[in-house]
Amino acid sequence: MAQNYQALHGSSYAGSLGAANNPASIAHMPFKWDITPLAFQIKHSTNAFVIKDASLLSPGNGVAEGIPGSRKRNLMANQDVKIFNTRIRLSPQSAIAFGASIRSYISASTSRVNWQEEFADLRNFIDINNGNFPLAASVRGSGWAELYGTYALSIINTDGAILNAGVTLKVNRGLGGAYVTADNLNVITGIVNNSPGYFTTGGDVEYGYSSNFDDLKSNSSFSTSRKQLMQRTYSTFAASVGAEFVIPADIDGDEGNAYAYDLKVGVSILDIGYNTFQYSTNSRQAILNKANVSDSAIQAVFENLSSVNDLPDSLQIVAGAISSIAGYFQLFQPMRLVINADKHLTGNFFINGEISLPLTSVLTIGRKDKLFVRDMNLLALTPRYEKRTIGFYLPMLFNTNKQFWIGGAVKAGPLLLGIHNWGNLFGKQSLQNGGGYLALIFRPGKKQQQADSRQNLQAKKLSRQQQKYLECPVL
Repeated sequence: MAQNYQALHGSSYAGSLGAANNPASIAHMPFKWDITPLAFQIKHSTNAFVIKDASLLSPGNGVAEGIPGSRKRNLMANQDVKIFNTRIRLSPQSAIAFGASIRSYISASTSRVNWQEEFADLRNFIDINNGNFPLAASVRGSGWAELYGTYALSIINTDGAILNAGVTLKVNRGLGGAYVTADNLNVITGIVNNSPGYFTTGGDVEYGYSSNFDDLKSNSSFSTSRKQLMQRTYSTFAASVGAEFVIPADIDGDEGNAYAYDLKVGVSILDIGYNTFQYSTNSRQAILNKANVSDSAIQAVFENLSSVNDLPDSLQIVAGAISSIAGYFQLFQPMRLVINADKHLTGNFFINGEISLPLTSVLTIGRKDKLFVRDMNLLALTPRYEKRTIGFYLPMLFNTNKQFWIGGAVKAGPLLLGIHNWGNLFGKQSLQNGGGYLALIFRPGKKQQQADSRQNLQAKKLSRQQQKYLECPVL
């Protein structure tokens, strides 16, 4: 969503994309309408591995290698494709937006794990992690399609202050979901095949994934695969809410006096909702308390695993207790609180600051069965130079994985092209952290916009200065 089209945060040129960062933002934009026929973005962050000898400018023969050392490891990624997103101003005080998106999020983390690029087998891995047991890990993944509608309205509209509020309602269709949870994985030393080795003493493992993945056939055409994927999928509802406080300013320029501002401050809560999936018949819960299960036995069982369909039988061999999981599961969307401030500096120069605070963990209070994905945004500062047909942006990002990126974007006419991390272009070990985005945003022509700006300026002055007379019963 637009919270990852970082260049446009707080911008009057965000158009319909702004609804995803704050539903209220679409009310204070100078254009009567805008259409985004296509936009897409990808963003990823990890401290688990590095892609060496490759960049976007020089792909070369990049190789992914695990980062050595003992640390907690994580990976986060999100992607979206937006189709025919549209914003329409209904009046000087209200606007609507609507469109479709396909989105996906992946969140993975481990307890402290020691990794060396070259280790011989499972026993060697346990050797170097003796000080880290018990081990734990989790993976969450969710993909969905959504149709959304946004409505925003000015609650207060005076010469000195404007307060807008907005709400977005969404209908989601879960396209696929999966999770893996492993806790309290522990071992003891022993003699295995006349050599020092290890035996499992405990561990809880649970995994589940959506049943529609079982319907996919590897040799199917794209059209057939799409139909197979949509079988056994379910609809849910989600929402976002927001408010935006604007201090107007009498400034000439592309934005027009009717919508020029000195400062905008927005607050929003995004992605309130979840996606529902039906469990595959292969989903399982297992307790690894079976006696005399050695490291070599576990390796022999799982190194011959050829597909996820073989996983239940393999777990049965090494687990003391195993059971199927039936029914449905929910994966919560990355709910978060976003606070955004956009300041006009001079001329066409602006600066935007933003903080994004995850709220999904609130859903787990008192519950261990809540599953959710997380967004990686935390802090951002974006200076920009922006006019109707041209713009230059320099977003600086600090994410939840404690990584600092400097990105960039350029706008030329309807085209917006951005990158989250310049290291993806010029570095040789940075492709695993970053991503980029592209959007096509079409607006009214300049002459039409100038006429519309004059009309709306007159309407706003009439609304602010003469409203009490228009409401008089005699009039």
